[in-house]
Amino acid sequence: MTAPPHRRDIQGLRAVAVLLVALAHAGVGFLRGGFVGVDVFFVLSGFLITGLLLAEVRRTGGVSLRDFYVRRARRILPAAALTLVAVDVAAYALLDPIRAREVVHDIVYAAAFAANARFAAQNVDYFARSAPPSPVLHYWSLAVEEQFYLVWPLLISLALLAGARLRGLGALVGCLTCASLAWSIHETATAPGAAYFSPFTRAWELGLGASLAVGAPVVGRIPAPAKTVLGWSGLAAIAAAAIVYSSRTPFPGAAALLPTVGAAGVIVAGTAPSRVAAGRLLALRPLGFVGDRSYAFYLWHWPVLIFADSRSLAPRLALLAGAFLLACGSYALVENPIRRNVRRRRTTLVVVAACAASLAGAAHASLAAIDRTEHRFERAMIARHPAAAQQAAPPPHLTRGALPAVIASVEAARRGSPIPHGLTPTLHDLKGITRPYVPPAGCIGMDTHESFESRVCRVGDATSRRLVVLMGDSHALMWLPAVTEMAWHDHLAVVPLLRLGCIPGRWGSPAEGGGCSAWYGWALAQIRRLHPEVTLLGASIDERGTPSARVALEAVVRAAQDLRRIGRTIVIGDPEALDFDPIACLLSRGATMRTCSTTWPPQALAGYDEVRRSVTRIGDGFLPTRGFVCYRRTCPAVIGHTIAYIDDNHLSSAYSASVAPAFRTAFVRQLAKLERTS
Repeated sequence: MTAPPHRRDIQGLRAVAVLLVALAHAGVGFLRGGFVGVDVFFVLSGFLITGLLLAEVRRTGGVSLRDFYVRRARRILPAAALTLVAVDVAAYALLDPIRAREVVHDIVYAAAFAANARFAAQNVDYFARSAPPSPVLHYWSLAVEEQFYLVWPLLISLALLAGARLRGLGALVGCLTCASLAWSIHETATAPGAAYFSPFTRAWELGLGASLAVGAPVVGRIPAPAKTVLGWSGLAAIAAAAIVYSSRTPFPGAAALLPTVGAAGVIVAGTAPSRVAAGRLLALRPLGFVGDRSYAFYLWHWPVLIFADSRSLAPRLALLAGAFLLACGSYALVENPIRRNVRRRRTTLVVVAACAASLAGAAHASLAAIDRTEHRFERAMIARHPAAAQQAAPPPHLTRGALPAVIASVEAARRGSPIPHGLTPTLHDLKGITRPYVPPAGCIGMDTHESFESRVCRVGDATSRRLVVLMGDSHALMWLPAVTEMAWHDHLAVVPLLRLGCIPGRWGSPAEGGGCSAWYGWALAQIRRLHPEVTLLGASIDERGTPSARVALEAVVRAAQDLRRIGRTIVIGDPEALDFDPIACLLSRGATMRTCSTTWPPQALAGYDEVRRSVTRIGDGFLPTRGFVCYRRTCPAVIGHTIAYIDDNHLSSAYSASVAPAFRTAFVRQLAKLERTS
C-alpha cells in the first residue's frame, strides 16, 4: 500500500482533484461540485503523511516531531509565501484601498495558517458571489491541513509511547475519525457556515486517509479483481459528486462521504496489477505532470481568477492556463529546488525566516502605501470646515421629484465638473454602518449564521411605546441611519429584523431559500408579537433586466401582502444603483462627476415603478426614494459633499443619515395616508 514512495497513480489523483477545483472555480457548468477536489486532497494527505510517519516508526522506532515539522515547512512554506507576496502586491496595485487593506489582513491570517478561522469569524459564505471574495479564500484548506498536522504526529507519538500496537493505533484512528464525522454531520445541519471551514468537521477526511495507511497490511490483502472494481467505483463516485453536487448541497457532513470514500477506493486500488485498473489511467504522464504541480496550481489559480474578474467561461479557462504556467514556474524555480536541495535543519530555518520576513515586509509596505493613498485622497477631499457635511445635507422636500442636492450633482455630472472638495465620510468610515447607527451585537443576522434567528433589539428612542419595525436584507440595513435619525426626532423605538444575504427571492421557498425562508417566517412571527405601529419593508431588486428581477419583484409584493395581513406596512423604494465601483472611480486619475455617475436606460428602471404600483394597489404605503439619489435616470456617486455609495448598490451610512429629513417627510405622508384609509 505504501510502496513505492512515489506512486504515479496518486499523482494522477492529485491532478484530478486540482482540475476539479480549478474548473469549478472557473465556472464550468457541469462541474458545480468540483469543490470536492479539496476533500480528495484531504484523504490523500492523510494517507501519505501517516504512511511516512509509520515508515519512520518502523525505521527508527519513533517519530521525530522536529524533523516532521521541518519537512512540512520545507514542503509548504516557500510556494505558499511566494503566492501570498504576489497577491499582496497585486492587491495594492489593482484594488481600491479599502478592499486592498482587507486582503492584506487576510494574507496575514493565511500566512499564520489561520485563514479558515478568519473567514469563519467573518461569516464568509464560500459559495457566495454577491461580493468579491478574498483572493486568498482558498488558503482555508491549507490552514485546516496544517492545523491537523499540528497535533497528528504528536498523537501518534503519544499512542506509541503508551504501548499501542498497530491494531490499537488503528482503533484510535477509527474512533477519532468517526467522532469527527459525527460532529461534521451535526455542525453541517446546525451551523453550515462555520462547519465548512472548521478543522473539527474536516479532520475525519484526513483520518480516513490515515486509516488506510494504518490498515495497510489488511487492506493490501484485498484480491486484485476487487481492487480493480474499487478503483473505477471510486473514480465514478468522485465524478458523480463533482457533477451532482452544487452550492446548495449541505457540505461537508454526510455528503462528503461520496468523494472521500471514492478517493479511498482509488488509493486502495492503486496497487492492483490489472491492466484495466483505474491506476493505469491515473499513472499516465500528462496527469502525473499536472499532479506534480498540483499544489502550486492550487495556490495560483484562485487569485488569478479573482483579480482578472472575468464573467465569461472562455477567458476564465485561458486564465487557468496562465495560472498553470505560473505554477510551472514557481514549481521549477522555488518549490522543487528547495524540496530537493535543502536538507539540513539549519538551512530550512533560514528558508522559513526568509519566507516570514518577505511576508511581513510585503504586508508592512502595502499597508503603508495604502495609508499614503488614503491620506492623499483625504487631503484633497476632506472638508476644510467641519460643518461642510451638515451644510451639504439636503432639505426635507423634493424639487421636480428629486432633492435639490441630487439635481445639482446630476447637472454637475452632465457638465463634466470636477469632484468637489470637502467630501465626507473618510475612506476609513465609508464601509458599513457607522456609529452612532450601529445596533447592538447579534441584532442583525447573516445568511451564513447557523441560526435563522437574531436578537430582537430596540434602537432609536428604545423606551418609547411607539414602535416601528424595519425588515429586510442589506438594502433595508442601508436605510437604518435615516430611520434611526427619524426615530430620535419623533421619539420612536425601532426594531431591525434584518438578515444580510437573504434577498427577496429566497424568502418564500424552503427549497430555494434554506435559512432565508425560515428567517422570513420567524420575522413575520416577531412582527405579530410586537404589534408595531408600522412595518418598513426594504429589499434589493435587480433593475437590470435579469430573470432574478422578476423573482425579486414578485417576492417583495408577496411580502407586502403578508405584512398587510398583520398591520400597516410601508415598502421602501429600492432606488437605482451604479454600474461601477465608486471608490475605484473616485480614486482614479482624472475622475469627474461625469465619469463617476451612471445613466440608466429607461427599461432598466421598470422594477421600481412596478413595485410602487403593486404595493399601492394592495393598500400598502410606498416610500419613494429614487429622488434621494437619482435625477432623470442619472445617479452620481457623489451628492453634494457626500460619497453616496459604498459599492455599486449600497448607500453610505453618512448619506443615508443626511437624507433623514426627506425620509421622515415621506414616511409621515405615507403613514398619514394609511391612517386615512384604515
